[in-house]
Amino acid sequence: MGPLVVALAVLVGLGAAGTWPARAAEPLVIGEINPRTGALALQGQSIHQGIVLAVEEQNARGGIGGRPVALISRDDEGKPERALAAAEELTGRQRAVALIGGYVDSLVGPIGEVADRARVPYLATASLDERLTQRGNRYFFRISSLNTYVRVTTGIVQDVFKAERVAILYSQTPGASQLARRQKDLFERTGIRVVVFEPFSPGLSDFTPLLARVRDQRADVLLSDTFFADHLLLVRQMAQTGIRIRAFLGAFGMEFPNVIRELGPASEGLYGTTSWQPGVTLGGRNADSRAFIDAYAKRFGSPPVPLSMHGYAAARALLAALEGLARRGTPISGEGVRDALAAVDLETPLGRV
Repeated sequence: MGPLVVALAVLVGLGAAGTWPARAAEPLVIGEINPRTGALALQGQSIHQGIVLAVEEQNARGGIGGRPVALISRDDEGKPERALAAAEELTGRQRAVALIGGYVDSLVGPIGEVADRARVPYLATASLDERLTQRGNRYFFRISSLNTYVRVTTGIVQDVFKAERVAILYSQTPGASQLARRQKDLFERTGIRVVVFEPFSPGLSDFTPLLARVRDQRADVLLSDTFFADHLLLVRQMAQTGIRIRAFLGAFGMEFPNVIRELGPASEGLYGTTSWQPGVTLGGRNADSRAFIDAYAKRFGSPPVPLSMHGYAAARALLAALEGLARRGTPISGEGVRDALAAVDLETPLGRV
């Protein structure tokens, strides 16, 4: 796979994987797990809709080798135990040929463990925890890269904001914690002082003590390595306490239009990251991007958000792997899908997968 998909570790598998029989009209089952209710519902639903669109388009083209694709979706509610149970059901009773989805590594990790035991490939749609690719799980794939987040967030602070003193507040989730540590290390190597470096528990309701430190240490820029709801609360409490900084940079979730709707004038001076945005795509991919935007809006009645493209691009990569097996007449097995997914080379509006 291309640079967007992190290759897996190289431990040898434990044995021959099971093979699914290929009767002509039998659907190919793909299992999807995302947080579609709870605190992460906005993100999970956005990913889900991108996956749904890709599967529906594939079925409109005749499915995979004449077999329809059945997407069985499960809501993990943002709870690791629910994610694990869903993965066990989908790889067991539902006999999914692959798993897809996932938002935040505390949910992605348990799914990956089940996929490894079941020898069923899992393509995570939003995952950064570097440990997940270092555990010997040959069946784990993803389309996100921690290195990209580090490079982009530190680059703008140094080259655009010209900051000398930065504050980093980060959620105690695996991906956010690793991102914060990597940012801190890079800033310190380039001579930028990290004057505040503080973790907080997900769901914290009062950021004022942490923000007081940001003010007292005279930070030029605040990096908020956390998620949508936390960003909103941080910005509101900054406004309430009169804290002024050069820029606020949110790592995840700042691309949602809800940021401006929720914060109004307080959204001035806020920055975020995105891998794709309607109207902002990689060179040469404008036609594909426009087609996705139009199809998504027609199907769901609203324009897509970046995480919708994460779901869409991941699903297209998985479907391309299955198509390759069908063209070659190769049986659909865990090992076969794994090898086909590793060999996928696909251009998408999100980038090369």
